[in-house]
Amino acid sequence: MEIREKLKFLDQINQKRPEFKSATNTGFAIENIINGTVIDSAFVASAEYPVHQQHGSVCLDQVKNVAPYFLSLIGKDERLTQFDLKNCIFFDTETTGLSGGSGTYIFLLGAGYFEADNFVIKQFFLRDLDEESVMLSAVLGLMSRFDHIVSFNGKSYDWPLLKDRLTIHKLNSEISTKLHLDLLHASRRVWKNSLSDCSLGTIERHILNVFRNGDIPAYLIPHLYFQYLRSKDARPLKPVFYHNKMDILSLVTLTIKLFEIHQSPTLQLKNCMDLLTLARHYESMKLWDKAAPLYKTILQTEPDDAFMEIHLRLAQCFKKMGEFEAAESIWKSLIKTGKLKIEAIEELAKYYEHQLKDIEGAQQIVLSALQRIDCLEQLQHDQVLLQSKISLHHRLQRLQRKLDQQ
Repeated sequence: MEIREKLKFLDQINQKRPEFKSATNTGFAIENIINGTVIDSAFVASAEYPVHQQHGSVCLDQVKNVAPYFLSLIGKDERLTQFDLKNCIFFDTETTGLSGGSGTYIFLLGAGYFEADNFVIKQFFLRDLDEESVMLSAVLGLMSRFDHIVSFNGKSYDWPLLKDRLTIHKLNSEISTKLHLDLLHASRRVWKNSLSDCSLGTIERHILNVFRNGDIPAYLIPHLYFQYLRSKDARPLKPVFYHNKMDILSLVTLTIKLFEIHQSPTLQLKNCMDLLTLARHYESMKLWDKAAPLYKTILQTEPDDAFMEIHLRLAQCFKKMGEFEAAESIWKSLIKTGKLKIEAIEELAKYYEHQLKDIEGAQQIVLSALQRIDCLEQLQHDQVLLQSKISLHHRLQRLQRKLDQQ
């Protein structure tokens, strides 16, 4: 949801909600507008899509190529190596507000899953507020068949809200034990610095090539449901069901797209900002061997003088992988540029001290850096130079003590 839409939505939900009286208009009841069935008083709409169908630029059937190892990279969770996309629910909810709490209802829950050669979507609709327990029981019946869950921002919003609603109605469930892949966080680990936002709509337009026809702005959806409760005229809800189905289909294709990116990042990502974001993600997982090739690609694409920090990060990866000579080459080249880069100097000194056991060599590196700082201080005085000088003096003193003990 974009900022403008969020503001409209907040204005809407802050208004006092009216009391809803039972309506007698059954000519446009949900059963007559949306193709579905009533199961134990719960209305469930169904749709099936052949697995060879395209959604945007991605075919649903490509899900069979997704290896669980890459899901652990996507979700930053080693447990996801046990994840089976053929045994999971792709789910999304439409609710009466964003605030959560006991006053927020899930009035439409969509759940998609693969079955034989089809992708099936079941949409559970709350026809009236007093049917919530029945609706949630039907949802629970379907979800209990699957071990894993895929959502978009579900960990922060949809999933806690669903668990709260189940608790309110004293419906026992073990859904909290299911493995959960949240694609919002996974998307931010790739596109947070290149897209205006990482909403599903933005990702659809710019990454998945999905362009909806007949959709409705998200901020209007609660209003349409309140309107339905008053009138029981379900005709305005058709685009809401469409919106929910498109969200679920996009969860499948976004999972596939993220797999392709993590499998071959330098082939899939042409934007250096995305490569940098992904490389930092790999570093956070201590996957130095995956981050290093991305930094190399960035440096081959962009001018070196604009990416000194990338050189440092690449050297750090080499250091963590035990490739000290490659790291040493980068540190030396950075120092030779003439620009004072305290990190490169300290790392090179540590390499001489701890790996090469060359205390005198490390001492000379530090002394040379201090001489440069003295020259720079004659031209300017700033806190960065002072802190660098203090740090290097501490290192020099420690190195001197080591030399004295030899």
